[in-house]
Amino acid sequence: MTPKRMTPKRIGDLLHRIGCLRHPCDLDLLLFFSRHPRAFLLSERLAEYVGYDLTQVMQSLETLITAGLLRRSPNSTHPAQLYVLTPGSPLGGWLSSLLRIAATREGRLAVLDALKQQSSPGRPGRGESESVASVQ
Repeated sequence: MTPKRMTPKRIGDLLHRIGCLRHPCDLDLLLFFSRHPRAFLLSERLAEYVGYDLTQVMQSLETLITAGLLRRSPNSTHPAQLYVLTPGSPLGGWLSSLLRIAATREGRLAVLDALKQQSSPGRPGRGESESVASVQ
């Protein structure tokens, strides 16, 4: 399914089924890890790569780890961590569809718009930091 045929309502339904994505950083980290399914890096470097502040990246990493979409190596003496995209997640099919849509600029913008529509004013936010990538 191409992003052109995916309606905003269907993207919203997909996000609802996945259930854990709330912030644009969540999506951008998933896109990063879909392209680099095994990445050994410092959190600060990861924040630089995806264009968000470190606090937001740490929150989004915890969201993805808690949802079972990403694994992080156990704490070691080395400051860098190994992050591994979890291929066998129960959300696999829906997540694959979302990542295919978001792989293009147009698709990513459509998903980000659906994320904004999904958040309600009365809901507690996770921060309002904006991606450098979304400003371009």
